[in-house]
Formats: sequence, structure tokens, C-alpha cells
Amino acid sequence: MISVIVPSYNVELYLERCVQSLVSQTYTDLEIILVDDGSTDGTGELCDKLARRDHRIKVIHKENGGLSDARNAGIKIATGEYYSFIDGDDFIEADTYECMISEMADPAVSIVAGGFFVTDIKGHTVVSVSPKRQRLTKEEAFMDLFGRNYITQSSCNKLFRSSLFDEVRYKKGILNEDQEILPRLLDIGNHVVLLDKPVYHYIKKPGSITSSDYSMERYRAIEIERDIYRMCRKKYPQLKSWAGYYELKSLYGMLCNLDQCSNKNDFKIQELNIRRKIMYAAFRCAWWKEVMDRHGNEVKTYFISAAVGIRNVKKLVQIKAKIRN
Repeated sequence: MISVIVPSYNVELYLERCVQSLVSQTYTDLEIILVDDGSTDGTGELCDKLARRDHRIKVIHKENGGLSDARNAGIKIATGEYYSFIDGDDFIEADTYECMISEMADPAVSIVAGGFFVTDIKGHTVVSVSPKRQRLTKEEAFMDLFGRNYITQSSCNKLFRSSLFDEVRYKKGILNEDQEILPRLLDIGNHVVLLDKPVYHYIKKPGSITSSDYSMERYRAIEIERDIYRMCRKKYPQLKSWAGYYELKSLYGMLCNLDQCSNKNDFKIQELNIRRKIMYAAFRCAWWKEVMDRHGNEVKTYFISAAVGIRNVKKLVQIKAKIRN
């Protein structure tokens, strides 16, 4: 049985679509756990209504504690051999679990990951998926995460063996819970299968966690990146250079994210610290030939952007373009 855990906070407008995609799955041995995370709209009542329609649906009502806390509450009562995490405002393809569960027939497989349909607020959809089915060892899975990232950091496009969560839970109080937990799950698990099929529909909405103003919770992802590098340096020394590049790339992503937020001027000290860490990480990467051979231009770009600031780099690019014209 698959336990499908659906954290739901103020998703009254979308939850029925999500649940319909679950109850209509071609694989039917499901336990669907709707976690009403202290919603202030009609989400809680809708959860109860949906549970009356299908005996496989269970409902938890709790005080608002955030995504990690809601997922952990679902894990606490889950009884399935496998776990799936679906956000209440998204949905999945009808044959998602049928495709995933077939890969779990091999006991050496711990995680199965599919691709994404990503739809923006204007309704434009792009597909992100591995170009072919791949079976990865633990080390290869880390390499994919650090480089191509077909595996992605998200929990929502994956099926996990429940045993991975025997002693692991989502960390509360952060906005990067998937980014924090996935390396720990890869470390505990064995093989990972990447499907060449998009299965998860991620719908971007105004005001979502990933598009809202900057916050200290986002800034604390710095420690997550550092912890991943430390773990690989200790347990997988052959991946140290790639973990270092992953940290650099993630830090640069944080800087770009901060630059795009309307309240970025409230985080000038944090911006300077991120820029300092990027320059250090780029300098460290410069000593690793395998990284520079493949990503040398990116490393240089990250260093320059951190040294002079993203806004100044943009101005220089615009000036250069005017001179050429």
C-alpha cells in the first residue's frame, strides 16, 4: 500500500482537483491522508467532505505548523509500505503510482522519481524530466543532484520506501525542507530510479512560498548547503568536488532569488554574507580540475557576480550591449 500524504493549508479552491487525481489512480491500493494544517478558509470542511466519498481517505485537523510539520503529522499515522507527498494545490497523472510501484518490485530500489509539468501564473507549461529511464546507485544519485539534477530536490515527484523515514523527519521552521531532507534520504537508501515520464503537475500561484518576499527562513538555507558539503566530504570523499560545486551553484541561486525580491534592501547584511560565501566557494572550486573543465565559465560568472553585485553585472552587460550596437 502507498500512503499519500497531502498537506493542505488554505487550498479550498484546488484540493478537490488534487484528491480527484489520487482517487482516480490506476493503482488503487492507496491510503490518502489529508492534513488540514490549521486552514482559515473552507479547506478543513472540504477534507471531511472528500473523506465521506472514499473510504481510503483519512483526515487530520491540526494547528498551523507549516509544511514540514504537516508532512510529519501524516507520517505519524501512515501505514503504507511506501510514502508519497503531494501538495494540496497540485495534482498528478492517472498512472503515476502504477509506473512507480512497478520499479519498487526490486528491493534494492529505495526511491522512484518522475518528471514535472510546471505551469506558471499565465498558464504556460514546461516539462522537466529525465531524457531516459535511469537506475542510479547512491553515488550516481548524488552526482545527478549535484549536476544535471533530473532527480530534483522536491519530495512531491517521488515514491519512497517508508523504511527511509524510520528515524528521519522533515525539519520544521525552514522553507527548504525538501532540500534539507533529500541528501539524508539518499544516504540512508540504496538505488534510485528516474522515470522518463512527467507525472507531477506543479502549479505556480501568486503568493506561494517559492515566489513570496525574502525572509530569514530562506536565508538559513546557507547552513543546509554547508551541511550537504560536509556530509559528502566525510562519507563520499570522491564526490567532494561536485558537492562543492553544488554548494556554489545553490548559493548563487540564493543571491539571484534575493535580488528579485521587492524587500531585498531589508537584507543587505545577509546579501553581503552570501556574496562572501560565493567567492570563497568559487575560489575552492577553482582548485578542482574536473569541475573547472566542465563548469569553469559558470564558476567565473558566479565569482564576478558576487564580487561586484548582480545589479552591477547587469548594468555592465547593458553598457557592453550598447557599445556593440
